[in-house]
Amino acid sequence: MGQLRIVPGGLQLLGQAIVLDSLFASSIKSRRGQPISVESSRNFTVSTRDSHGSVQSRLLLGHDRLEVNVGRLEVRDARGSLLLGATQDSVTVGADNLVVTSPAGASFHTAVQSPVVRAPPSKQLVLESSTRSLEMHATQAISMQSRAGDISASCLTTFRLRSVAGAIRLDAPNIYMPKLKSALPLPPSTPHTHDPHHQNIYQLCACANGKLFLAPPHGVCAAREESLICR
Repeated sequence: MGQLRIVPGGLQLLGQAIVLDSLFASSIKSRRGQPISVESSRNFTVSTRDSHGSVQSRLLLGHDRLEVNVGRLEVRDARGSLLLGATQDSVTVGADNLVVTSPAGASFHTAVQSPVVRAPPSKQLVLESSTRSLEMHATQAISMQSRAGDISASCLTTFRLRSVAGAIRLDAPNIYMPKLKSALPLPPSTPHTHDPHHQNIYQLCACANGKLFLAPPHGVCAAREESLICR
């Protein structure tokens, strides 16, 4: 048998072996301190079967691809912690950080669900939709916070903030609207007209509780606390 020897517990092969058809074994091990190499001129396939002979999982290594057919794929580190898990329904990333090094960033064709979206230290966070719309929805609240810089939101057509049952709160010492269009109000003696091109100009006023109301152009932009306007 040449370099093939029968040893207690199995067979020992010294050198290389060429398998012409199939090889069945319960265990294949290399000598202590030596690597093991398995080569194929075409594809290399490893399969596992159940008690009925049906294939449960399969690994195929081709000349230009690697395919794994399993019910669940898991990648773990040396301590056994889950780094990546994939099933038919979901993909789980168990690492502390998910880093995307592509210059184009990450592209999602449907939706992204995450409790926190945070930029790396000293980097800017940009959420952008170059050709369509960008939407953010939450069942309870949406919070945008910057601890060391500005928050900027811009769009080409319309920017909408909508709250169905609650309120939109802007909590800041100063609120600026620098590019609002302005117009001269009509004199008090000018009669009111329903012409849409000659509508009266009103003042936009705020109550102490944050509610907004309109006031005449020459009136006082204030309301009493017991007024129905601010309730």
